[in-house]
Amino acid sequence: MSLRSKALATLAVAMAVMVSMTAPAAAAGPGLNFSSDKTPNPIVVEDELVVSQHDRGDMSDPLEYYDDSGEVSTLPATVNDSQTTPVGLRWDQIDAEQYRLFPRIDGESGNSANWTTTADWTTSSGSNSNVAVNDADADGVPKVTVDAGVASGETASATYADNVSITSDANKRVLMFVGNVDELTSGATVEVRAVDSDGDYRYAEINASAAAADDDVIANGTGNGFVFQERLGDLPMAGSGDGSFDGIQSVDVVAADSDAQVTIAGLDLDKKSDFDLGEIERDTDGDGEMETTTVTDYHEGGVANLTGLDTLGEPFDSAVVNDLHVYDVQYRFADLTDESEYSTNFSSADDYSYPQKLELYADLEVPSAIDLSHGSLTMEFDQGLPTERYVTFEVASGVDSSEEFGNLSDAYSDKTGALSGQDTTATLVSSASADTTYRGHLVVLLQDEEVDTLQSDGVMGPTGSSGDGFFGTIWGKITGVVGAVLGATGLARFFGGGS
Repeated sequence: MSLRSKALATLAVAMAVMVSMTAPAAAAGPGLNFSSDKTPNPIVVEDELVVSQHDRGDMSDPLEYYDDSGEVSTLPATVNDSQTTPVGLRWDQIDAEQYRLFPRIDGESGNSANWTTTADWTTSSGSNSNVAVNDADADGVPKVTVDAGVASGETASATYADNVSITSDANKRVLMFVGNVDELTSGATVEVRAVDSDGDYRYAEINASAAAADDDVIANGTGNGFVFQERLGDLPMAGSGDGSFDGIQSVDVVAADSDAQVTIAGLDLDKKSDFDLGEIERDTDGDGEMETTTVTDYHEGGVANLTGLDTLGEPFDSAVVNDLHVYDVQYRFADLTDESEYSTNFSSADDYSYPQKLELYADLEVPSAIDLSHGSLTMEFDQGLPTERYVTFEVASGVDSSEEFGNLSDAYSDKTGALSGQDTTATLVSSASADTTYRGHLVVLLQDEEVDTLQSDGVMGPTGSSGDGFFGTIWGKITGVVGAVLGATGLARFFGGGS
């Protein structure tokens, strides 16, 4: 092979290698070492985000949501991983098939009749009392409400008996109740009963005088999102039958002595086992300290804060979580992947009597959508270097992100006064808004070793700037490598170089 042929072959190999190196890859960030506390990383912090619908059949990340076109999107953000319970939900706001399989007449799925049909409930009450069962569909979940006006000394009952006929292992069945206590006036109690054919029953109660954590107590006050699961054989028995609980022919919701209203989101008396809800923090041993535990009940009521969505039990694998709460969401400079949203440039700082300086621009914006409810937003900065090193620190609000960095027509606000010392957090914008672009601009003075630290995770071109200059382009990199290869092999003269 001639020397020229070898040169052409070498050139082809070099170009092939560079093309493979520069082929499309996963989106990169600003190319700095964000594991270092010294690396500037302005962020917008959100205390609590609420995602209207988190469909676990389509989504896994808590920051996923349906955008206004109905497509699954992901917020350009990070959930603070220092939290022990970063997400929250209400059990009565979950659309889960498991909640409405009772009574099981058509198998486990596609049940053609269940307790959510209000017309299948019957009611009875004392002469001075009344009770009604009404549709209460809300939060995307089928529900019914039992609303009882009860005189002292009387009861009011709502009964569901349609297709209910369990004749074996009655005491092995588990009573599941998911729902809300909307009203519980003074002196009122509510019992949820599994009733056999001759009037004996097992029951759990809602009672303001009871302890919420007791095994036979659903709740001891008003609230939302209570979950109760308990084997019927472990619940108290009462009634007017033969004293033996040997079947289940109905479920009764019975209010006594005063007014009460209960909304039911999930009901079952058929299964022989309970199921895991998820992992929460609860004082399980009474020592005043919170322990991480997987629960099958939620007597606390309200939003249950979980250690992670992946801890939810199997019945929720394809459920829709309505109003998913996500805490401490951070929209960080480090998460930016579009090069039009940031710029970093290292250069000499001789005019400041420092070896080098970093000039940084960052456009931060919190997206809005119909399915997102944003909490309080604050633009912040964790200061990693002494205050005097930040010779420029400013923020402009409501920026047109298409405007070039350095040519911004909007006015910046000087934020150097917000800095209060190394290892502190500065508030740059105390009440930020979604759908608003905040452009941060800073110039920070650096020692040579600090430049090495800040760059250690990034690859900076000969210009010292991300995304700038001929050598920052694909062909610039190819040309640079090819030149190096040819020079090393002594073949550059065949391509117009050398002597």
